[in-house]
Amino acid sequence: MSEAITGIMTNAGRSYITTRALENKGLDVKELVFAKIPNLNEQEERNPNEPMPSDLQIVHRRNIDVSGYVDANTVAWAVVLEQEIGDFDYNWIGLVTQNGTLLAVDYLPLQRKRQGVNNVHNRSFVLKFAAAAALARITIPAQSWMFDYSPQIDALNALSLTTATAQVNNMYRTLRNYFLMSEFTVFTKEL
Repeated sequence: MSEAITGIMTNAGRSYITTRALENKGLDVKELVFAKIPNLNEQEERNPNEPMPSDLQIVHRRNIDVSGYVDANTVAWAVVLEQEIGDFDYNWIGLVTQNGTLLAVDYLPLQRKRQGVNNVHNRSFVLKFAAAAALARITIPAQSWMFDYSPQIDALNALSLTTATAQVNNMYRTLRNYFLMSEFTVFTKEL
């Protein structure tokens, strides 16, 4: 099974991190940029020399809401596009620093963000590089704000299984009772 294609750090991002580490200045990650790039294939290899999309292609910019570390070498930045935000489509996300450097990029299948109740998009960018948490000066664990949906999904799966089992049992009893009432002698009544 092949590994899923995911976002990459750009060459400009690598250079930015190196420079900031040498200057001991930390990483000033500012925002996620959302763009709609015509004919973008999310299965394509990400371009490490990716330029920032044109102003006409950028559909939304959002300052980082939260940041956290996963471990000493992995950090995450996230935004929430609330239900009041929209309407736009996007298939490209870029992680951008305070000075405008495109740090990392990812391609997505076309996403539709519409205004409306319960139409909220959570987007995060996770980067892994040596001493990431220290270089980014992030001291809050990402687990403190990342939501684990596993218990809800497990509960829904259990409920679906219980409901399906009950429906099959009810159908069995209904058919058995129908044939018993029709005076077929092949079936016997259960106690």
